[in-house]
Amino acid sequence: MGLNQQRIKPYVAIGWLIIVNLLLLTPGHNLPKGPSIPHLDKVVHISVFAVLTFLWAQVGTVDSQKKIIWEKLLTNLLVFTIIFPIFVEYVQAYVPNRSFEYEDIVANLIGGTIGFIGFIILYKVKPSLV
Repeated sequence: MGLNQQRIKPYVAIGWLIIVNLLLLTPGHNLPKGPSIPHLDKVVHISVFAVLTFLWAQVGTVDSQKKIIWEKLLTNLLVFTIIFPIFVEYVQAYVPNRSFEYEDIVANLIGGTIGFIGFIILYKVKPSLV
């Protein structure tokens, strides 16, 4: 992967982090009404955090020889798979028309785990893509 593509990865991850914060911390009455599909919100949480973790798993975690820098990867995973998903759910309790739900934390953690597994699989199959 070219040097320019490696340089843009942190910006993509930061951009997605901003979008996630906007989505999760916007007061509920300001969000558009979606279809009434059971557990759709959990699917959204899983998807959002899978992408977030995958993007942050790419930031500074692979060296120029395409070897994983495990300390950096595990730090990113700790923050974006565990700490941030739990923290943002607690903060939602203080946002108007939003609520704290343990089920959302579980969905966030599942999503983060999926993102991490996706990163590892892609790394093993085609390291130049991560």
